[in-house]
Amino acid sequence: MSSIKPTIKVRTKDVIAIHWFNAFFWLTLVLTGFGIISGDFVRLAPAFWPTFLQNVLGGNANLVLLHGIGGMVWAGVIGVYALLNAKRVVLPFLKNVLVLTPKAAIADVSSMVITLAHLFGLLKHKSVPPQGRYNGAQRLLGTMIIACSLAIAVTGMYLFLSPMLLDFAASAGVLGGVFRWALVIHLAAVLLVLLGLVAHIYFAVVEEPESLETMKSGEAEVAFIKHHNPLWYAELEREGKV
Repeated sequence: MSSIKPTIKVRTKDVIAIHWFNAFFWLTLVLTGFGIISGDFVRLAPAFWPTFLQNVLGGNANLVLLHGIGGMVWAGVIGVYALLNAKRVVLPFLKNVLVLTPKAAIADVSSMVITLAHLFGLLKHKSVPPQGRYNGAQRLLGTMIIACSLAIAVTGMYLFLSPMLLDFAASAGVLGGVFRWALVIHLAAVLLVLLGLVAHIYFAVVEEPESLETMKSGEAEVAFIKHHNPLWYAELEREGKV
């Protein structure tokens, strides 16, 4: 008979819901976005994918419209949620996850390197420094994703709305140049996030499935927190939550 391990509530239902909303829209926007770019010189997906999507939706213009509206919905819902829950959710999250100083960046990079080395059986003599709610790799990834998401939202809105609102014929040189750079930044930011998400999904599914469970039930095992996030455990102790 297996014993029940003590757990603690670490995520509320609305946080879990916005996480999966974000994941769903990211998947949808990546799939539609990769279908928009279909030239021979630049292609982000096999040739059949843009052809398939454009045939299903009746042309590239409809695909662009769907992608643009989806992006506006994604950015709008995330933005409204952030405003309505700034004090309770967003500001505490940013305080824990953002890497804003060189000292913090160096510490988090060092922690991440040791963690990754341990996966390959290296640097066993070095222990990972005590971690807070988020470890070094999570903080670096979180900072990168937040910065890239802002860039994606801003450039995406420009790419979608500017042809409808601005007179490109009158200022083709300037507006065209801004449009091309916005597209480059948009794509670069998306690819950076996708690279980070590969690591994020791998660790959540393979290395630390307990963290994935928190995004389903909202519960985390107390023993897991104590072992992997001792600084966070100490904070929970001071607050009388464990």
